[in-house]
Amino acid sequence: MNLDRRWWIAIGVVVVVLVALVVSRTFFRGPPEECGPVQELLDYNRAQSAAIQSKFADSQGIPDATEEAAYQAWADGLADRAQNVSAPELARTAGQVASLADEFVSEMATVRAQADARAPGAPAPPAVYELAGLNEMITRKLAELSDACSG
Repeated sequence: MNLDRRWWIAIGVVVVVLVALVVSRTFFRGPPEECGPVQELLDYNRAQSAAIQSKFADSQGIPDATEEAAYQAWADGLADRAQNVSAPELARTAGQVASLADEFVSEMATVRAQADARAPGAPAPPAVYELAGLNEMITRKLAELSDACSG
């Protein structure tokens, strides 16, 4: 049985279209729809982190009340945006980020209180290490959200 040349061309076109469709759906599909609020949270975090960094880049040592207020605004903004995330797994992680950010801000007051009670030249207060640990956890959770919605 010999197929006409037109049939071979038609079969070839169908195969190419199917392969292109599979490749586009597999590799170029973009982030899921529920990632919009997550992306907003991540963008907000980047913008606020850059603003805080530029505003307080030259400050050394223990955060003052002005820095704490800036971080509180950051944590509140994260909490607001985390509430908009509706996908269950993403919402859980976004909620954890907001909770950790709030804990981070609360720990800043503890750092200041412990630093005020220490003698000049004494080692860093223990709460500084807790702040560093909270920062690491926040960074990890933000990376999880970013990976889940990277497309």
